[in-house]
Amino acid sequence: MNQTAGQKFTVAHDSPLLKYLYEIFPGQSKTGVKNMLSKGQVLVNGEQRTAFDHPLLAGDALLILPKGISMARENTENAREAVEKAGVKIVFEDADYIVVDKPSGLLTVSTAKGSQSKSGHKEATLYAILNAYVKVQARSRRKEDLISGRTPDRSTAKIWIVHRLDKGTSGLVVFAKNERAKEILQSRWKELVIERRYIAFLEDRLEKESGAIQSWLVENPKSLIVHSYPEEVRDGQLAITHYKVLGYVRKGRGEYTKAEFSLESGRKNQIRVHAADIGHPIAGDKKYGAQTDPVHRLALHAATLVFRNPMSGEVVRLKSPLPEAFDRFEK
Repeated sequence: MNQTAGQKFTVAHDSPLLKYLYEIFPGQSKTGVKNMLSKGQVLVNGEQRTAFDHPLLAGDALLILPKGISMARENTENAREAVEKAGVKIVFEDADYIVVDKPSGLLTVSTAKGSQSKSGHKEATLYAILNAYVKVQARSRRKEDLISGRTPDRSTAKIWIVHRLDKGTSGLVVFAKNERAKEILQSRWKELVIERRYIAFLEDRLEKESGAIQSWLVENPKSLIVHSYPEEVRDGQLAITHYKVLGYVRKGRGEYTKAEFSLESGRKNQIRVHAADIGHPIAGDKKYGAQTDPVHRLALHAATLVFRNPMSGEVVRLKSPLPEAFDRFEK
C-alpha cells in the first residue's frame, strides 16, 4: 500500500489535540501549530481533524501532512463542492466509476441540437462538470505522489460516458474514469446491472396495476422524436418496459398515476414513449403528448441502481430520493 509522506507520532498520553501538538512541536510558534489544524494537515488514526479540543488517547496514531499534500487534498474537496453547487450529488466513487444524482434540466452530454441555451451561450453538461472534477482530482493526486516520493500517474484524466439520462429526467447516472472500465460495464451491462428502476407520474388513472410494453423504436433524425411500432420495422430497436402502479394522486383537477418502471432494454426516450403508447404520457412531457405540466418539469426520476462493479466485484446499491418538486403532487 502506498504510504503518505509526513511526520508520524504515537500519542504517549491522553490530551486535547492542540495541547499535544504544542508539546511535540516546541520550536514552532503557536500560530504555526494552529495553522496545521486549520489547513487540514493533522490526521488522527487516519481521519483529518481540525478541532483544537479533539480528545487524543494514548496509543492514537498522529500524522502531520506536508503543506503541499494538505493543499492538494483541499483542491479536490473544493472541486467536489463545485460539482455540488451545480446541483449534482456524487453518491458513489472509486478508482474506476463515479455515480451521480443528476438534477432535471441538465444535459448529460452536449448534442448537436441541445448544447446551447436560449441566450446562445454554450450550455453546461454533466459530462463537462465531472470531467473538470476528475482533472483536478488527478492533478492533486500527482502532487501528493511527488511529495511522497512515488512515481505519479501521468495518464490522461477524463470521464467516459457509460449511459445517459434525458435532460428533463433526474436521478442516478454512471460514468467511468477510464476506458477499460467503461468498455467492460457497457459490454456486460445486462449481466452486471442487477436493478435499475424509475419513478414517474403519468397523466390520468392507469387502471391496470402492472404490465409490460413491447415495441420497436425508431428516432426521426430531424425532429428527434422517437416513434414506436408494434411490429419489427427497418432500423427499429426492440424495447421492452415493465411497469407497476404504486398509487394515485390528485393535483388540482387532474389525477395522476405514480408508477415504477424497469427496463429490459435501454433505448432513447424508452419510458416516455411507452408511457404515451399506453395512453398515459408522463406529466410535463409535451414532446410525447402530455397535456399538463403540474411540477414544471418532466415527472420522471431514475431512483434505483444496483450493479456489480466488474473491477472490484462489489455489489453497489444506490437509491435516489424523489425530488422535492414531486411533493407538489401530494398538495
